[in-house]
Amino acid sequence: MNTNKTVLSIVDKLKPAKQAVKLSALSDIEDNLDRFEYAESDASWLAYEWGDMIMDEYNDFKMRNNLDDFVVNGNVRDLNEVAEIMRNALNDLEVKSEELGIDPSDVYADYEELKQRVDNAEALEKDAKDKYYEVQQYAGYANFWN
Repeated sequence: MNTNKTVLSIVDKLKPAKQAVKLSALSDIEDNLDRFEYAESDASWLAYEWGDMIMDEYNDFKMRNNLDDFVVNGNVRDLNEVAEIMRNALNDLEVKSEELGIDPSDVYADYEELKQRVDNAEALEKDAKDKYYEVQQYAGYANFWN
């Protein structure tokens, strides 16, 4: 019996400590509940809604602005090759016009402008490539130019 009284005495003495632990835990819960709920809400929004919305919008953007398709299936990569053909044709026109004693502009009205554009083709292609690489690097596109 003596042991029983001792145990009950110890339990009675622990009741205030138990009450203090309970009050401390409740205080921590109440103090942090709003913060937890805000963090939980943000994490849920990111995990289950916003992240998917961002990826969907990014995919829509890439489809509307399909740079890779433009480079692979477009005409820009032909610029230097066709400029060389045009350069040869313009030179031939110039030589034949001079042989006839006439100005190439009399044969082809936009001769000077076209010659200038053809001469600028290499620089234009370099600028296009530079911009492609800049966009590709910025947006994370794959490199399809090579």
